[in-house]
Amino acid sequence: MKITLEMSKGAYEIAKKVYYEKLTRSEGKVEINRVTGMSEGSAQAFITIFLAMMKGEGYKRSFNNETNKFLLESIRNDFGETTYKKALTAVQKHIDYYSTLNKGNLTGLQAIVNQMKCN
Repeated sequence: MKITLEMSKGAYEIAKKVYYEKLTRSEGKVEINRVTGMSEGSAQAFITIFLAMMKGEGYKRSFNNETNKFLLESIRNDFGETTYKKALTAVQKHIDYYSTLNKGNLTGLQAIVNQMKCN
């Protein structure tokens, strides 16, 4: 199932509750599934990616470029420049990791990161 931008918007609000420890990861994934229709596996990945971005840590699962751009913009708006820079670092680590898998490169995502670093 394709993750739509609408699903991502709903998932983001719930992932923030996990970040603020108002929900556990398990509760968050169930809530994302209930509210957005995103599968629990994708919901778990969404939470994991969001939390990694917040800490500036690499991650292994991927989402579409539209979702990644939305996450970066939302983190910047909601958490400020310092956390936004951590999120950009996390995405770059993900791009670098992905390039080691011999599955091609995430050129579209790299273009988004390059553009957003300049803004």
